Amino acid sequence: MKNPDILTHLIELAGNTANAYTTALFQLDIDGKTLVPTRHLSLSKSFNENVRIGMGQGPIGKSALTRNAVILDQFEGDASNLKIYKSDENLKSFLALPLLSPDGNILGVLTLDSKESYVFSQKLQKIMTGFAEQMAWHLLHEETAVTVDADRSWPFFKELSAYSRFVAESPQLPDLSQRLIQVPPEILKYDAIAVVELDEGRFPGRVLAHRGFSQDFENLTIEEGKGLTGSCAKNNQPIVISDAEDRELTIFNEDEEPEPFQSLLAVPIVLRDALRGALIFACQEPDSLDADDADRISIICASAGAAIYCIETRRNWQYDRSLDQITGAPNHRFLIEHREAIQGEILKENQEAHFLAVQLTNLPSIYETHGTDCGDQLLRQMISMFSKAAPSPKYVFKYSDNTFLLILMERTREEVLSLEARLRHVFENNQFYAQSKSLSLKTDLGLASYPADGKDLALLAGLAYGRATQTFASF
Repeated sequence: MKNPDILTHLIELAGNTANAYTTALFQLDIDGKTLVPTRHLSLSKSFNENVRIGMGQGPIGKSALTRNAVILDQFEGDASNLKIYKSDENLKSFLALPLLSPDGNILGVLTLDSKESYVFSQKLQKIMTGFAEQMAWHLLHEETAVTVDADRSWPFFKELSAYSRFVAESPQLPDLSQRLIQVPPEILKYDAIAVVELDEGRFPGRVLAHRGFSQDFENLTIEEGKGLTGSCAKNNQPIVISDAEDRELTIFNEDEEPEPFQSLLAVPIVLRDALRGALIFACQEPDSLDADDADRISIICASAGAAIYCIETRRNWQYDRSLDQITGAPNHRFLIEHREAIQGEILKENQEAHFLAVQLTNLPSIYETHGTDCGDQLLRQMISMFSKAAPSPKYVFKYSDNTFLLILMERTREEVLSLEARLRHVFENNQFYAQSKSLSLKTDLGLASYPADGKDLALLAGLAYGRATQTFASF
């Protein structure tokens, strides 16, 4: 592999690891006073490939002149002032790292920016500094004819870049654990591998998936500070045991069966400085694993942390969409997406269930007359009132903009009719207060019962809503 190819792979790997919007390598022009981009990986269509940056000009030139990193967190300026974009890109953070020769001469500058994160963490800066050092080494030797050693040292970078991306794009947590135990031998040679999970960073941990071990870890737990894995988790640092010297080492738990491994590696999986798991490697031959392997696997674990963040963000976003943004109550979408589970919980043989819809018919005029704050406060009061007035077990949903749906279980129809009458009396004979304003509420109520009116959740909810609004509604 030629050095230019290695530098391209390093740029790709650095960009994927940092989840950067643009990653670029600037090198000194022939005059030795100007920096020009020679390689880049960018999602922007306005990246300026023809830019020339003088020493000391802007953050990039400043990094080259001072031989120090330039970090712009909470980036609020116009990205076009960086000179590398032809237009503003709404960046959130920017990082420039100098590439130095062993005697301190400037060879170039590595730049990364982000539209997702407002800061480059200390750990990520350290990882990127490692990339910058590797690029500097190759720039220094770029014009030499001897490439044999480079071919032997760096063949795994293409595989590491591709595999890290494969890990980072895991759609769900089970997929992530299965992908993590498939580390290619081109990246690291090993005899056994295991993925350990700490649920939201809490002990005890458990082995999610493994290959190469002769025993089952289903009932095994990992305790903080105990064994190789527990120690790695407690210290939040990689641990390498190059030669166990035929000692019986505890990898996961004292109850595990001895395994014939002489070389071990444990690397933590971290998300926002919080430990989420670990990746364990084992080899039967001594001196098979070392600190360089730990650095290599740390990049994969960083991709795993990014995958966890994306999966949890997507899951939380989907959950938030199922909640009413004003009251926090589950909404119509929640009923649709969890229909089978709710139906199995509510509609049971020999047990009645009742669907009571309450529509606030003059809610739009309250919003129009008194404002959104007043209307929102009133809706939150309604949720509180229904939660207290309706006997348990029950569900309370925000069914539509002005309609609530109460699902009552283990009650007779007569009991629910009595509740309906009490609610009518409350609405007809009482004033409600929100934002120190007295409000009169006009309501319509509708009731549907299981199994008398039907045996389908969607039908019953729509029937109750239809009886309240004098229309028929369904999912």
